[in-house]
Parts: sequence; C-alpha cells; structure tokens
Amino acid sequence: MRDQAPVMNKRDSSPSRASIRRTIDLRVLILALAAFAIGTDAFIIGGILPRIAHSLSVSIGKAALVASVFSLSYALGSPVVSALSARSRRSSLIIGGLAVFSAANLLSALSPTLACLLATRVIAALAAGLVAPACYALASRLGPSHNRGKTLGIVAAGFTSAIVLGVPLGVFLGKYTGWRGSLIFVAILGALAALAMFGARVPEPDATSNASSLSEQLRILSRPETVIVLAPFLIWSVANFGLYTFIAAILGRRLSATAVPLLLLLFGLGCMAGNFIGGALSDRYGLRWPTIIGLVMLTCALATIGLASSSLIEAGVTMIWWGVCMAALFTLQQQRVIAVYPKQPNWALALNNSALYLGASIGAAAGGVVISKASLAVLAPTSAAVAALGLLALLVLPRAERGPPPEVNPIRGAHPIQEEQ
Repeated sequence: MRDQAPVMNKRDSSPSRASIRRTIDLRVLILALAAFAIGTDAFIIGGILPRIAHSLSVSIGKAALVASVFSLSYALGSPVVSALSARSRRSSLIIGGLAVFSAANLLSALSPTLACLLATRVIAALAAGLVAPACYALASRLGPSHNRGKTLGIVAAGFTSAIVLGVPLGVFLGKYTGWRGSLIFVAILGALAALAMFGARVPEPDATSNASSLSEQLRILSRPETVIVLAPFLIWSVANFGLYTFIAAILGRRLSATAVPLLLLLFGLGCMAGNFIGGALSDRYGLRWPTIIGLVMLTCALATIGLASSSLIEAGVTMIWWGVCMAALFTLQQQRVIAVYPKQPNWALALNNSALYLGASIGAAAGGVVISKASLAVLAPTSAAVAALGLLALLVLPRAERGPPPEVNPIRGAHPIQEEQ
C-alpha cells in the first residue's frame, strides 16, 4: 500500500498538470503567431487605403482593388495550392509559405505602381491560403482530440487578435513610415513566425504520408456533404462581412468619430473571447447545438446594431456580443469541416477558409448595393435576415457531420515535458 500511494497521487495530479501544459504548448502559440501575421495582412489594408491611393495617385475606388484582389485570390487559390501540396509536410508548408508570404509583403511595400502592388497581393494571398489551413490542420493534431476545440480556438484567436493588436499597431507605424512601412511590419511578423516554426521542429502526424491524391481531393467538391457543411457558413459570412465592411459608417451616424476605434477594439476583444468560448463549448457539448444557438444569438446581435448605435454603452455591449458570436461560430465551423473530412483536414479547411473570404467579398459588394438602393439604416436588419437564412439552411439541410470530430492520433512529442516524466 505504501508503494501504491505515490502512484495514486501522481495520477490524481497529472490531468490538471497536463491540461495546463496543453494550454501553453509553445507550438500552438507559434501557429497562432502565423495566424496573427495572416490576419494582420488581411485587415490592415482598410486602415492604410487612403495613403495607398495618395501615394500611387489613384482613386480610393481603384485602391480598394488591393483588398478585393487579395480576398478573391485567397478564396479561389487556397483550395488549389492546398490540394497540390497535400502530400507535403505541413510544418514545411507553413515555414515555406510564411517565407513566400513575407517576401510578397516586402515586394508589396516596394511596388512603384498599382499593377505591381496587385500582382504581389495575389502572391501574398496564395501564400496565406496555403499557410492558414495548414496551421489549423496541424493544430488539430497537437494533443488529444477531446481538447481539439480549445487548441483550434487558440490558433483562431491569433487570427482575430490581429484586429485588436496587429492592425492598430501597423496603422500606427504607417502614420510615421507610410503605408509601405505597414506592409514591412507584416513581412516581419511572417518572418518571425517562420523562424519560430523552424526552431520548434514540430513533428508530423503519421496521416500526412497517406494523404489523398489530387484527384481524390478534387472529388470532394462534387460531394453533397461539401455543400451541406459549407453553404450555411458561406451565408452567415456574407451577413457578418456585409455589415462589418460598413460598421464605421453605421456607428458614426450617432456616435462621435473618436468612439468608433474604441468600439472596434471591443469587437476584437469579443472575437478573441469567442474563439475560446466556441472551442470550450464544442469540447463539452459537441457541434450541433452550440452552432444553432450561436446563429440565433448572431442574428439578434446583427439586428440590434443599428438601434444600439445611439448609446456608447449599448453599442459597446452589442459589439462585444457580435464579436463573441462571430468568432465562436468560426471555431465551431472548423471542427464541423474536420468532422466531415477527417482524412483531408488541410484541403477541407482550405475550402472552409475560401468560403469565409468568398462570403467577405460577396457581403461587401452586397452591402454596397443595399446602401445605394436603400439606405445605411436598413443594412443591419438586412444582414440579420441573411444570418437567419444561414440558420435556416443549417436546420433544413441534412447533417453532414455525425457526432463529435473523430479521434485522431495526436502528434508525438507535442508536450516534451510530459515525455520526460
């Protein structure tokens, strides 16, 4: 009995210690840093667009092509580059992709004309479209599957935290170094993530060597479950970005201009919290009901944005509410896709990210049409109606995923401290 007591104590304490280590796994944080760099690049253009237009002597409308070309290139190119590189090591893809991403942003900063800038933005988008799904797919293999939601939430938080930290810092630097300095800042972020990833030497899961062929992955597009799992996500992405693109104008109708950055900061903080909330809910309650409830709450948040913009406190609460719902649903959606295609997570997540960026492009264009044909006041309720349509699609379409995401073999060596014990 004396010999058994220490063993029992060790068993009692090991779960909590292992849980702590999982939440601070250095390699997950490195993947989050890579997502942070990509998120900063995706969102920073809006903050430096007037400077780009002035520097290149073009109109704001033409300069806006810098953002739309990036989104469309990502949406169309991410599945292609992910399929072509399916048999490559994900860690190598991330390192190489980040190197190309950094070089492309550096070339963007040196672009003398709008045409050169657009060409380099295509390269940056393709590199980002390769790196982002690889980061999420690799993160899903770090540690046991019952903590997969939390792990994916950390990486997704890296992306959304760009709204809170990366974009404001990059725009601030741009005030003193110009828009070129902002893009150099993005290039440095990508290079730091690549170097950190190279130094971490993340092991590769056994499943990578058994990756499906290109033709097998392309056949995913023709499967009904692909439409079933992506259609609701595309619809509610249109709703989110159709409103977010014009949120500064909506908030500025009744609130002071100085209040808008604060409210956007609160939105970003809500997104960061939502990533972790979505992961924790999926680990505890599965995917179906948290997604349904999240869509109901998202619809309500979008519907009340316009009404809440008359008060700073009400607007702040609503922006946090919206951010939590938007990010939590994104984390839940990633797991829905992995559950449908567990053998092709990289390709499936690339399709998922393409749906996100395609929704952003459609939402921005549709929002502009709504404003031009009606008014800014009807944009929020219209976005809420689109989100409700996404909920309806989720409820009406057959379930693509059955139960929790399947168990996968975690990467060996994910927690070196545990192996030493």
